Amino acid sequence: MTEPGLGELLEMSLVVPIRSSTGHEVDPARVPVESMRHGTDEGGRFLAAYTSADVFREFGPPGSDAIELPARGIFARAEGAGERVIIDPGAPSQIEVPAAVLPFLAAGIDPTTPEAMRARRPYGELPPLEAPNEVPQPFGGELQRELVQLPQVERAWVLRAGTGWTVGIILADGADLATFDEVRNRLHALANEHLGGRRDLAVTDLSAAAVREAYESVAGPWYVRPPEKPKGIVGRLFGD
Repeated sequence: MTEPGLGELLEMSLVVPIRSSTGHEVDPARVPVESMRHGTDEGGRFLAAYTSADVFREFGPPGSDAIELPARGIFARAEGAGERVIIDPGAPSQIEVPAAVLPFLAAGIDPTTPEAMRARRPYGELPPLEAPNEVPQPFGGELQRELVQLPQVERAWVLRAGTGWTVGIILADGADLATFDEVRNRLHALANEHLGGRRDLAVTDLSAAAVREAYESVAGPWYVRPPEKPKGIVGRLFGD
């Protein structure tokens, strides 16, 4: 069995060993990075995560408690702590994720090809981003209509990413990971209908500054939410 591609990994939950060994159930959302078990190798300290309970039992620290978290949440926590992540340490499927690319992963973008991942090389840069001469129809028109119906989206970039497409999203203040997932799912549905499949469209959260700057350096936003129209006197009186 081969290890999953990075895009698939981002949609998985991972098993993370923790320092507690009481056997008591804990709330995964309340476990800080410093309470997670770390390993060391020639590159220094790293945060360990496992793709399944079976891999954890075989290759993880014996007798350790563990929690299960969404992969993106683990990458976001590690990015905030400036730490590397190693997936399945000690297993044949081991993958090293350097701290330098964690902002991309925390934003939900695959910064490499599946072929490079299967070779178990550390991840590098973003796929090449290019401004398209035009966005194919009817995808472009349907995408515009869909974004108008998503008030949580403030701005969006539509760029070529390698051989596919990417939509970079800036969400309204206060939006959370679940909000981005809702937007991504709706845009992937459009890709399934108009681009031949969701794999042809990467939907990227641009909340990480490094990722946002990569998009801004290529082109301006393709979509900007128009300002709300002021209510008339009748609307103000009756709350319409």
